Amino acid sequence: MNRRRGPWARAARLAAPLALPALVSAALAPGCSQGDGSGTVCGTIDVVNCWTGAFNLQPDFFAAIPAMPSEALQIRIQNGGDFETFSDGISILVDDISAVRASLRQPISVSLPAGVTPPGVPLMANPNPSVVHAVLYLGKTCRTQNVALYAMDAVSLGPTGGCGAADVGEPPNACPLLAESIDSSGSDASTVLDGSLSIDGGAAQSGGAEAGSTIVFNQIFDGDPNESSADARLTDVPRFDLYFADPREIAPGGLGPPPPCRAHLVGNFKFYFERGQPSQPFQ
Repeated sequence: MNRRRGPWARAARLAAPLALPALVSAALAPGCSQGDGSGTVCGTIDVVNCWTGAFNLQPDFFAAIPAMPSEALQIRIQNGGDFETFSDGISILVDDISAVRASLRQPISVSLPAGVTPPGVPLMANPNPSVVHAVLYLGKTCRTQNVALYAMDAVSLGPTGGCGAADVGEPPNACPLLAESIDSSGSDASTVLDGSLSIDGGAAQSGGAEAGSTIVFNQIFDGDPNESSADARLTDVPRFDLYFADPREIAPGGLGPPPPCRAHLVGNFKFYFERGQPSQPFQ
């Protein structure tokens, strides 16, 4: 897996402070898992000259890349097993595995990493920064563009509660849940309908409102590539609800409303870490 050209590396070109995720991503390369697992990812996307409307990732590649001896973990949910540069997928960066384990079955906020901001937006103190971050990359769908959207703790929704041009005329998109995850997810019953997750729930029902990204972990891999316990190698996410934006659309100076929503994706995934070949760093 080519980490140098992956989505967290592209973050370094967004702004100088974003170099931190890129360095973490490079450090996560050794001992990535082999890709087996199951899950769903779908919703709506609005990327100019690429994709506007309902979107279903149909993921079939799931990987975890630990960063021993640190507590960081990168999770990759993707369609196909090619490099991120040529694929569609979501990369989730966990800063602190122990912190996530202390909040199992509870919603965890997903946002930009602490200290990360695009040019022209001042750094703001955050006494409780998120330890989970996510980026949506569309290297396969948007081949002529270098598209990376970042999960935000606040985005501005369209008049009917959707994202950008996808807010108009697009029917709600439903993701089938993994049956074994429904009973243990702890999700609010209003968002679980007939074994599916719908994107038109929660804060998004209020037109012109704001919404933020969350993820729930039932279990998370402990980060030890030599782990022998199956339970400790399991990553089980019964629900994520991610609102993506382009941080470059944050108002100058950080004033004004949050950036407009460019994608809203929901779903879940479950896989066991199985150590595979180390990735080539391509220095």
